[in-house]
This record gives sequence, C-alpha cells and structure tokens, in this order.
Amino acid sequence: MDFVVKKADFLKELQYVQGVVERKTTVPILSNFLLETSGNSLVITATDLDVTIRCNCAAAVKVSGAVTVSARKLFDIARLLPESDIHFKAASSDWMGITCERSRFKLATLSKENFPDVPSVEGKAITLPSSALRYMITRCTFAITQEESRYTLNGALMILRPDGITLVTTDGHRLVYISRHAEIAGIEGGELRTVVPKKTLTELSKLSSEDVLTVDFGMSENHLFFRIGERLLVSRVLTGQFPNYELVIPRDNHRRAILNTLDFADALKRTSIMADEQSHGLRFSFHQGQLEVASASTDFGEARESLPIEFAGEPLEIGFNGVYLLDFLTGLESEQVVFELRDQDTQGLLKPKMDEEYQYQYVVMPMRI
Repeated sequence: MDFVVKKADFLKELQYVQGVVERKTTVPILSNFLLETSGNSLVITATDLDVTIRCNCAAAVKVSGAVTVSARKLFDIARLLPESDIHFKAASSDWMGITCERSRFKLATLSKENFPDVPSVEGKAITLPSSALRYMITRCTFAITQEESRYTLNGALMILRPDGITLVTTDGHRLVYISRHAEIAGIEGGELRTVVPKKTLTELSKLSSEDVLTVDFGMSENHLFFRIGERLLVSRVLTGQFPNYELVIPRDNHRRAILNTLDFADALKRTSIMADEQSHGLRFSFHQGQLEVASASTDFGEARESLPIEFAGEPLEIGFNGVYLLDFLTGLESEQVVFELRDQDTQGLLKPKMDEEYQYQYVVMPMRI
C-alpha cells in the first residue's frame, strides 16, 4: 500500500470521521480508521457499530491496499504536519510509514479483516434539503434526553412527507417541534416516520456543509443511510414507539405574552444565579404590561427582575425551569418570542413571533416553586 495525499484535503476528511470513533472500547479495532485505496482515491471509514461514516479523499495511489490505524494518533499526526503532501507506505502488515517534508512516523497497523463491514445502501433515495435539515437539527437536539435508559427518546422523530419535513425531540419534561415546507422527492405514500439517534444527528449536521445542497436519504429494516456529496453516513435505527407528540402540544393556552427575546434571556440569566442549583426553578408573574421573574435559594438569597411585555389574559403566577427556557431562547433568531399559557398546571408553549420558513414550537412543563 503506497499513496500520497495533500494535507489539507486529508485533514478535512479526518475531521468528519473522527467524531464517530470510540475513545474507550473493548474492541480495539473500533478505535481505528480503515484506510482503503484504489484508482485515484483514498476511502476513510470509521464506526462505533451504531454510526458509520465513510469519506473520500483524492490521492495519488501507487500501490492499492487496505489497512487500519489508530484514529487518534493519525488525526494528531495529520493535524500538526506542515501544509504539504503526505506520503503513506505500508511495507508490512504491522506498520505504516508516514512522511511529510522532514517529519517521519512509523504507525502500528491492524488488518482490515476484523473491521466491521459497512451496510449496503438499499432502496430508492429520498432527496432532502441540506441547509434546512442542518438548521432544524441545531434547533432541536438540545431537548433530546440525556438518560440512555429511555431508549426511544435518545433521538429525533423524523417525519417526511411529499410537501415537508418535521423533527420532534423530547426528554419527557420539554418538547421541540420544528417543521418546514419543502418538496421532498422520492416519498411513496402519505408519509415516512423514523427515529434518528442523537449521535447520528450531530454527525449529519457536521456533514451537511454549506456547499452541499441536498442529502440523499434511504432506509432499510435496521439502518438509515445519508449520502452527503461523496460522504456516506450509516446509522442504526432506534426501535420502539416514539411518544404521541400531538397530545403534548397545547392547543387552548388562552393567555399570551410577547417578549423581547434578548431581554427575556438576559433576565433569565441574571435571576438564575440565585435559583436552586438542582431544580433551576424560577417564578414568573405575568401581568398586563409586565413580567416579573424571581428566584430564591435558602443558602444564598434571592433575585427579582421585571421587564415590559405585551400580555393578553388574566394575571398568572407559574414556575418553570430557567435552564430549559434559555436552551430555547439561545438559538432563537426572532427578535420577539411568544409565550402562550393556560394555568399554573398546564405546559407552556413558546414560539418565535416571526418565522415564515419554519414552524418552530417549544413545549415546557411547569414546576411547583
């Protein structure tokens, strides 16, 4: 095996695949990249058995072959090499030589025989808009549960229809619904539903770069396939029943507040300083023209701040987790946010006041303060 790559091209592809590699694993080969050469191309593959990424890099191939090497060591080497051509040569089955200008490395290798096979892409591709998908992923993943035992909540429900795409995430305390109208080619029947794991969403967002217009999506019984340009992302399907999100989104919250997004976020940040460090609970008092946000801690003291709002409805006092609200406000681009409420025992609904492209809703459960 003998080939040459340009450092910039090689490092770019390594950055895409290295996020998949397991740092601590009982299967040593899962800590490796699989390098395969043929023609004028180097194929780099990484997997943790749940998510697999395969990337291509232009290469001057003298001798074709395949080998696996430590992902962490190869990435660290490539990252620090000068901007020049990198020469790889595996003269034996145990070592690979790496040369770049005056730098020389000898890197241990393992045979590709024990490296997991990449599942074959099946079925007809469904074409998704790359920029919209990336936008939606970045605005919904924060609500995915951190509890691994809640298996079906460890990802996003993706709903594809001929006229649009929807993502839904929840951790049982809050829920994000984001949808966008788009012409989705390749959908047969009314709609397609699947649950995409969180790690898959994270890697897909990285791969969906600005210069790629579309993502080709396919699925089999056990796997999801995303082709982004010359790169391929394969993921295991999350099995189980995702909750009925439509029952969670409130439809009759008759109290309606309109707030400046930045002012509201700043007030939450300041009052959260004195909130209970476990519950992060804040008390909200809604009145005509004004919202008061308050927090208290038996160990440290209390905080209180008021800000002007537009409010329609009877006054209401209610508690919410301040961190949950900030998670939504931080990524909001709208200058104003709408907060719809019913009573102190019913979930609140937040959404941007102005967003013509996306239907973006955030449901958060109240808490006793």
